[in-house]
Amino acid sequence: MKQIKLIIFLTLLFMQIVFAQKNAYPAEIKGFEFFGNRKLKDLQLTASSKDDVKKIFGVSCEKQCDYDDVWLIRFDYYEAIWIKESRNEKNVKLTYLLDSKYLGTLRSIEIRPKKQISFIGISFPSQFQRFLLTSTSTFRSDYSRISGDEAFQDSSGLTYEIITETIKYGFKNKNTNSYNKGDLVLIRYDIPRELEKTLFVLQK
Repeated sequence: MKQIKLIIFLTLLFMQIVFAQKNAYPAEIKGFEFFGNRKLKDLQLTASSKDDVKKIFGVSCEKQCDYDDVWLIRFDYYEAIWIKESRNEKNVKLTYLLDSKYLGTLRSIEIRPKKQISFIGISFPSQFQRFLLTSTSTFRSDYSRISGDEAFQDSSGLTYEIITETIKYGFKNKNTNSYNKGDLVLIRYDIPRELEKTLFVLQK
């Protein structure tokens, strides 16, 4: 048991060291390396603040703004009181609070294209897992939307969300936007789930 705990501890320690390096997402798809270089290279999740974001993207960019002419960018932070709950082997509820030193730091970064960008023909490396996202259909008297997506995510917290079928959405008698199978929906940078658990402190 002690050996298993030591292995888990060393694994998490290694993840923290790797995540703190300049490029915490080494599996970025070629041509879409936002963290490996470009504007995001000086930001770090769980460490950078809103002020750090403003220094790079301007004072008006705290949560969302234009990355450039092609991309929109959105920032999510650890704010207010973050609580996680679980139960131990005795079914006793455990409550964890986010360590206060992480309040106000970046939790995730999301980048969305302003125009259609096709990922048809792009092969994801073996470290990415494929997840099917729930497809939904919504119809109203003046509005309709059909969607179906899939996500490719690696162990570092890098996610690419892709359209799985041609979709259309819009209002009747107005221009209807359409997206084709294989179009990129978003790129998201999170911290690994196991690493995020270490940011929370058990309340006694």
